Amino acid sequence: MQIDRLELEGFRNYARQAADFDPRCNVVCGENAQGKTNLLEAVAYLSRGKSPRARTDREMIGFQEESARLLARVYSRDREFKVQADLFRGRRRKLTVNQVPVKTNAALGDVYHTVLFQPEDLFLIRDGAAARRRFLDTALCQLRPRYAAALAGYERAREQKTRILRDYDQRPGLLEALPEFSEQMVRL
Repeated sequence: MQIDRLELEGFRNYARQAADFDPRCNVVCGENAQGKTNLLEAVAYLSRGKSPRARTDREMIGFQEESARLLARVYSRDREFKVQADLFRGRRRKLTVNQVPVKTNAALGDVYHTVLFQPEDLFLIRDGAAARRRFLDTALCQLRPRYAAALAGYERAREQKTRILRDYDQRPGLLEALPEFSEQMVRL
């Protein structure tokens, strides 16, 4: 797998930037606050559909911009792919692979995989089991798209079950639905 070209528009501190990469090895260097980490974040986002740093897509759009575009030309599995993400402030993002819309992050992971190590990853050791589980979930989602779909379903069911438990004193009838969500979580 190799990334041949990366184009960014309205992404973080990049108004407009294009970078061509050597197929063998690349070194990204520069002064502090010049966008090195942002460049790596864009590469990771296009393979995961999720930022390793931002909680929402809006956080990655430049301050004066209404939208951002990330585009990578990738050579993987003996063919070329064009992976694109369009991020918007007021509506849902648009992800495409070879100009075909994709609905899930797992579809991006099918194109190319990334391993991004950041200094914050040292907290995996100190933060405990929850941080390690999140890290492993992210890695497994890239390797197994069905795992990503099951994990998303599990998280939805867990969130609904948590809401029921939180609000049952105001609406006791909600408790009847609890076994359904528990069974769904076990299945997933």
